Amino acid sequence: MKKFFGSKSTKDKKPNGSGTTPPTPPHPLPHQQPASRPVNGQTPPQPAPTSIQFTSLSAAAAAPPSSHQNGTHAAVYGSGYPPVSGAGGYPAVSAPPSSSAYGYNQQQYPGIPPPHGHQQQQQQQQGIPPPPSSSNAMYPPVRPQPNLPVPSPSSNASYQSQPYNPGYMAASPTQQQQQQKPNGSRLTGDPKEDYPIVMAIDFGTTFTGCAFAFRKDPEIQEIITWPKQAYQYPKVPTISLYKLDSPDFLDWGYPARAVMMTPNAKKHLLLSKFKLQLDDQQEHIEPLPLGIKPLDAISDYLGKFHSHVVKEAMKNFGSTYDQSHIQYCLTVPAMWSDRAKHVMRLAAVRAGMIKEEDPAHRLIIVSEPEAAAMYCQSKGDQFNLQKHDRFLICDAGGGTVDLIVFEVVDVNPETGIRSLREVTRGHGASCGSAFLDANMEKLLREKFQKYPLTPMGWGTIMDTFVNQTKPIFPGTDPEMYLQVPNIPNLPDANDLDIGLEDGMLKLMVSELHERVFDPVVKDVLDLIEYQLQQTHCEAIFLVGGFGSSRYLFDRVTAKFATSGRQVRVPPRAELAVVRGAVTYGLHQGSIISRVARRWYGVDSAMDFVPGVDPEEKKTLSRDGTVRCKDRFS
Repeated sequence: MKKFFGSKSTKDKKPNGSGTTPPTPPHPLPHQQPASRPVNGQTPPQPAPTSIQFTSLSAAAAAPPSSHQNGTHAAVYGSGYPPVSGAGGYPAVSAPPSSSAYGYNQQQYPGIPPPHGHQQQQQQQQGIPPPPSSSNAMYPPVRPQPNLPVPSPSSNASYQSQPYNPGYMAASPTQQQQQQKPNGSRLTGDPKEDYPIVMAIDFGTTFTGCAFAFRKDPEIQEIITWPKQAYQYPKVPTISLYKLDSPDFLDWGYPARAVMMTPNAKKHLLLSKFKLQLDDQQEHIEPLPLGIKPLDAISDYLGKFHSHVVKEAMKNFGSTYDQSHIQYCLTVPAMWSDRAKHVMRLAAVRAGMIKEEDPAHRLIIVSEPEAAAMYCQSKGDQFNLQKHDRFLICDAGGGTVDLIVFEVVDVNPETGIRSLREVTRGHGASCGSAFLDANMEKLLREKFQKYPLTPMGWGTIMDTFVNQTKPIFPGTDPEMYLQVPNIPNLPDANDLDIGLEDGMLKLMVSELHERVFDPVVKDVLDLIEYQLQQTHCEAIFLVGGFGSSRYLFDRVTAKFATSGRQVRVPPRAELAVVRGAVTYGLHQGSIISRVARRWYGVDSAMDFVPGVDPEEKKTLSRDGTVRCKDRFS
């Protein structure tokens, strides 16, 4: 088989090939911590007793320390997530979440519970428990167990060795004894024993999917049947139906869409793209109509979705298994904040997926590009992924585009599973295919401003664009045609001024490039370029529904494919995240190290290390020792 990848060097190339500083990322990002280090089996370092002073995120991010710094006298709390944790080790020490760390804005995010320490009284009035302080700030905090005795050092060893997983904190033996399944059997504290079924839910902006596997026979299966669907497909629209005169939730998925294709549509609200309410990077987010809160919208949808997928999945198992035997992997965009992840955990509780008293590891929060990486590594033989090869995951979905570069560390000869190391910090932006649809709707409304269409008419014309025009763009001709439904004020369906003839709207491909496709695709290309300026890689994998677009593939290939770098779309790319999340749940600990998102330590003058410390930081102490000032540890 021809080898796709070239270099086997383990050395990083300079960020942009010239040794210069990488440019500013295309979207605002917290400071990139350059170094990652696995901490397998190591206890987090304990700083010496000292007077500690915290600074705000913005202050720390404004002047980030070098990755090797250490010291003893002033603490700095930095941006992002905690230092890297590896399988077998504790999550690294970090500061507890706070309102300043999240940059929480109650006006911008109405109805979403703020982080710990911010407006707790309002949370209690809403009946929403605030997230507690936790040393695991990388993922949503774990609900504390009150009045539990502190485990002895000997008992500590029994749960320190649990593999590190996002959203997971091992329970102490005392907690394990108190937790029971609904059928009365006691939990052992081992997820593999307690939860023989792994179920992944890819909650997407436009479509949501579910896959599952039985640990003893880990063949991954998708849910492909949905209420009132016209054909089998492993995803269902992420849409909900509400009454217009009151925020009463009525239906979801295909049944919700069917109502909007009837004369009754004017009495209802079809809510879509509500996942984008949790994107902290958007400067302005319009509130949901009817006063619906994002947490309510998400939990309403997930509740119905979860009930359906569990019912379908249980058809594959005997009567001895039920919903209490399921461990969940819920995928989220890499760019989401801890606040957004906490909202998803609350929504999972409200939706009936988990209970508040369940072990934290029953629900694993997995970033979408990490899940996609697990899927791509499972196809490693097909793509000839070998040790030290690096690959970029570009997960382009309906709402968000997320990217991370991974390196293959090793290959398990028995399972074929590749252990991966995160090379760059995952980041992304809201520039998925839903923004193509928004651009198209804006263009069409300009053309039809003299002919108001009914909600049913707009639904029909947008469905035609999404299902027929968008997949084949740009085609081979200079124009494309879009079928238009009957227009009340235009019985003959002709208006040559806007290109409408016999009910067919002519659209120039050049206009679609300029107004619809290229603004969104440019954002995706900028995101990829920013990742590639930080490190080299041998391949780019495009996954997700938008990642399967032929036009996006052609644009990415034209700009980034070289003799040493291939652009590939894996099989069933639209299912890469949900299937990869199941693989993640089955083989936890496969991602052995991550780039630090948040750092936390003390600042001091330490011995100067020639060739490592910058010369401008060199200083001479009173005792004549050459030291480096502003070290960080």
